[in-house]
Amino acid sequence: MPNYSTSTTRLRIEDAESHESDTAGGILAFASSSAASTANPSPDQLLVTKYLQQFLQGCGTVPCQTPLCASNPKFPYKDVNEITGKATEAAFNGSGDLCPRIETRPVSSGQREIVADANIDLDIATFKSLIEQCKRDQSYVALMSRLQAVFSSLSRLSMSFADPTKDPKDPYSLLLSDVQQAYWLLRECPPEAQIQNVIATAAERIMSSVSARPDLVTPRLMKGILIIFMYPVLKEKPWQSSLVAHLCQIVRKCTPHCQHVLKYYLVTPRTNSGNGMASLEDTMAWLVWLVHRFINMRVEMIEGFVTREGLPSSTANLDEYVISALQCLHFFYHVNQEARLIKYTEFYNDSLNNFIDFMDDFKRFRDKLFALCNFPFVLTVTTKANILKLESSVLMREKLQLAFFRALLEGVNPPYLLLTIRRDYIIEDALVQLQNKSHEDLKKQLKVKFVNEEGIDEGGVQKEFFQLAMRELIDPKYGMFVTNEESRLCWFAQSPLDDELALDEYNMVGRLIGLAIYNGIILDIHFPLALYRKLATAAEASSDPRKLDEQWDLDDLAEIDPTLAKGLRQLETFEGDVQEAYDRTFQIEYESLGQTYQHDLVPNGAAIPLTNTNRHKFVKEYLKFYFTTSVAKQFNAFSDGFHLVTLGSAIQLFRPEEVEQLICGSPDLDFNALEKITQYEGGFHAKSRIIRWFWEIVHAYDEKHKKRLLFFATGSDRVPIGGLGHLTFTISKNGPDSMRLPTSHTCYNTLMLCAYSSKERLQERLMTAIGNAEGFGLM
Repeated sequence: MPNYSTSTTRLRIEDAESHESDTAGGILAFASSSAASTANPSPDQLLVTKYLQQFLQGCGTVPCQTPLCASNPKFPYKDVNEITGKATEAAFNGSGDLCPRIETRPVSSGQREIVADANIDLDIATFKSLIEQCKRDQSYVALMSRLQAVFSSLSRLSMSFADPTKDPKDPYSLLLSDVQQAYWLLRECPPEAQIQNVIATAAERIMSSVSARPDLVTPRLMKGILIIFMYPVLKEKPWQSSLVAHLCQIVRKCTPHCQHVLKYYLVTPRTNSGNGMASLEDTMAWLVWLVHRFINMRVEMIEGFVTREGLPSSTANLDEYVISALQCLHFFYHVNQEARLIKYTEFYNDSLNNFIDFMDDFKRFRDKLFALCNFPFVLTVTTKANILKLESSVLMREKLQLAFFRALLEGVNPPYLLLTIRRDYIIEDALVQLQNKSHEDLKKQLKVKFVNEEGIDEGGVQKEFFQLAMRELIDPKYGMFVTNEESRLCWFAQSPLDDELALDEYNMVGRLIGLAIYNGIILDIHFPLALYRKLATAAEASSDPRKLDEQWDLDDLAEIDPTLAKGLRQLETFEGDVQEAYDRTFQIEYESLGQTYQHDLVPNGAAIPLTNTNRHKFVKEYLKFYFTTSVAKQFNAFSDGFHLVTLGSAIQLFRPEEVEQLICGSPDLDFNALEKITQYEGGFHAKSRIIRWFWEIVHAYDEKHKKRLLFFATGSDRVPIGGLGHLTFTISKNGPDSMRLPTSHTCYNTLMLCAYSSKERLQERLMTAIGNAEGFGLM
């Protein structure tokens, strides 16, 4: 059955607010015009005009202390008819205080002409004309009256600044460039505070009513909502928080069609240019900033309440306003995902990251309750890494307890995932021992034992195992990966063969990387972002991998193979006869393990010549071959191994770029940050002479030697997520002056130094130690 009541209500809302707008603008314009047209206006006429201006527009000072001024946040009247009656009553009965800041000037004939025509909605030409007339008359009453009339009606506002070649009622007719230019012109108008108050007061009233029933907002009205939120003054005025709350509520609950209209204006390039113009990137950044600002204000208020009441910092304490704002950000985030306007890190919210109780939130997420983990785009990669680390610790502890009880009931049950490795057969031993491990076994805490070595694995031995294993697997001699000499990045070796042993090894690489994540190990591997995008797609049960094939572009290829990408770009832009110059078909050749193979990019590709007409299709099909077809078996085996360890864990919260950081660490070698967090033991302190020498020496190292020092002291030359400031690092005294080399407890990130008698001896001993840092033993 048709929902007649909804459509009728919508029409009634638009008609009513339009009538109210006409009434508000017309009343003030008429009163001002009447006073101006009279040679000697009576005191009563001027007084009525002043009260109308006070009640309809306010004085422009926010907050005004005069009780019956529209600039006072507690101003009691909203209905235009009521305001008119009250203003007249106040003028003739003296029943209201006249605000001392109200000044009424006569309205010129030019202004009267513009204001009186209530059928003309604002466009940039009218706007400029009105401002020029106001400048000549040195009175901005007409401008404020028109702004009051237009901004008091969402229907009229939505008809404003329309493309003259389109119907103003068309949802896609708004010229945002004109809106931005109009706002920029308002900055040149002297009564800036009064103008701001006129717009804000009117906008607040209509947004308040609209947000109460966002389901009744039509696609056309979304234009007016966007006009309001492009107003730059929202950045600095106190009333911006309530307006943003209304925006979030509307975006959250409006119809998909309305959201599509908003998306259209956020991603469609603008043809106009001029003063005050903002790019698509700036517009998206502006809206995201507004919502973040609102969230920060709400979280600060909630934190104060939680502290006073002694409550935990649970996600459950976040209120409806924050939830609404998060859902609004969610919409902007997905629009940005497609359009790539601003960096994904612009969606991180520090207030929420500082507020969140990691484990409480993740438990709520797993229990299908409201949680910030449902909005992972606001969580920093450091927060996500902390959640993953806590989850891993809990699971390892559970597996350890389960193994203990099973051992009591069923006999021997290894509590750890134990790998016994011979240094000369690292890959073979790891493959044999990992190949048949179940998901449950892989979730146990990893312990590595090198045969005939005394090292006890408290973390340091497994770090070395991962470094050595990944170094060998990436080595070209294995033929599993190819390293591009220009980009220094690895990609799967292309092969048409079904080699079961090779596929098992790809599976093991995936398992090893998954185990490294699960055990908090950072690896020295260099894969392109494309690999992490493919892993993310493979993890989504509902996703279609073929969609990713449509998204590959030459920028993705350029990251791995810059020369090949350059050649394909030249093909796309070649101005001559492609068929004559290139003389090739849709069949390509590639090498694998010393042999040459042919592949048809499309069916019967060998018979289809490459031409100017089909060259773009050639590039598209070549990208699909490079990223998918030629490496499908290899990647699927790799992905299966990776997800055997990570599936169902907090890894699903990470973006592909963040997974890369999680695996490879941060590239920032900030040793100043490391110095600030370093702890000292055994009698050393920050001002000890040898400690001062140590940091002088280390800060003078180049990047290569800094990495060697990190590897020597921590077992890894990679920087953890968040930078070296998030590392636990200790320097401990290891006896008096001697010729002994510095040593380390890599399990605990502890560097052991003797109290060397000179800076030169410390420098020489330290350089010798870090130059021979591979291998572990008891100290």
